[in-house]
Amino acid sequence: MQGALKRLQILMGDTIQILDHMEVDPNLDQILQHIKNGLNEENTKIAESTNNTVEEQVDKAVSMTINLEEINNLVQQLEASLLENYKHSTGNEINQYEQKSLEEQLEQTESYHNKIDYLSAAKIRENINRMNEVLLSIRS
Repeated sequence: MQGALKRLQILMGDTIQILDHMEVDPNLDQILQHIKNGLNEENTKIAESTNNTVEEQVDKAVSMTINLEEINNLVQQLEASLLENYKHSTGNEINQYEQKSLEEQLEQTESYHNKIDYLSAAKIRENINRMNEVLLSIRS
């Protein structure tokens, strides 16, 4: 159980770190802030649950799964919007843009920034899915 909580803390910390480095358009900032706040709340709950009984940890895992589902819905909204921004900034030519060298990509500042934000949102979604797998192991 402690190993699962430790994995959860690491995933949560990694995800929050990604969020802290993201800079999105003002129209998406509210979604980003809701995601950050939700994950910070869950991270606090994890830290507080290390001394709980197994039954209490299972109850918290169930609650956290529900909360992560809501957060994941926001992440998916953010990811979809960031993908649209990325597509738009490359003239709907993402594949061609990504085939350029890193130096050439960096020359197109807006496209590169949009690419990084989109990939960051995708990584956040992957991490939340991994957190849910850990939570499932706690509940089992």
